Parts: sequence; structure tokens; C-alpha cells
Amino acid sequence: MTKFPVARFHALTGPPELFERVRFKMRDMRVLKTHAHHVQERSYERGAPLEQLQNFDPDRWRLMTAEVRTDKGKFVNTAWSTEVNGQEWWIVIGFDATMKTVIRAAHGKLALGANVVRSGELYDFVANVNRQLMLEDAGSS
Repeated sequence: MTKFPVARFHALTGPPELFERVRFKMRDMRVLKTHAHHVQERSYERGAPLEQLQNFDPDRWRLMTAEVRTDKGKFVNTAWSTEVNGQEWWIVIGFDATMKTVIRAAHGKLALGANVVRSGELYDFVANVNRQLMLEDAGSS
């Protein structure tokens, strides 16, 4: 359960600075942790190929959404899609490379519902925060 308010943003609607930041922070291949009870239950219920889905490769997976703390403007989890054996799967990745859930998706599903922030004050705030974070990272390298 989230202890802070979050808002969802979509890779197709931005802000671009947020998704640039997500890709930067998630740029490395890794094995995702699947120890959470929720993800174990959902993967069993949905027949998810958990072993294949654990092997996260941001160059081969499609970034879909990011949930952002509304008070800080920083992302707290991301959703990605990939195909395994002809089936599209979405996974949500939270802190410390932990898989939060797994969803069997319809091919081409975009999840561009009404709850996706597309403009406004929060959108601009998130863009500015993530632009600044990327500038700080560029200055420290």
C-alpha cells in the first residue's frame, strides 16, 4: 500500500523529461526480485512465465507508464510490456528492482485511461523536477 499520493503518466503523453529519467535510471539489464506475496499470487493465478519476466531488459521491453509521487515529482514505479511465447505481459517494477505485479495484456493495449495525467500544473511540476534531476546527474558525471 502506498503511503504517499501518486499520479500516473504515460510514455505516449509525457512529460518527456519524466520518461527520459525513467529510462536513465532503469537503463541496465537486471534480474527482478519476485519475493513479494502479491506478485507470487498474481503470477500463479495468471499463468505468468515468471522466470522469463524476471529478466528485465530495458532495450527490449517497452516502457508504458510511470507513477510519480505528487509531492516530490519523482517516479516510484514503472510499467513495462514485453512478449513471451506470443503473449504480451505487463509488469510493474517498484523500488529496488522488485516486481510488484504481472498482468496478461491484450496485444496493443495502451492503458491511456482518464487517470493518466496529460497536462496541467502537476504535469509541469513533474517535467521540471525530472529535468533538474537529469541536469544534476549530467553535472556529477
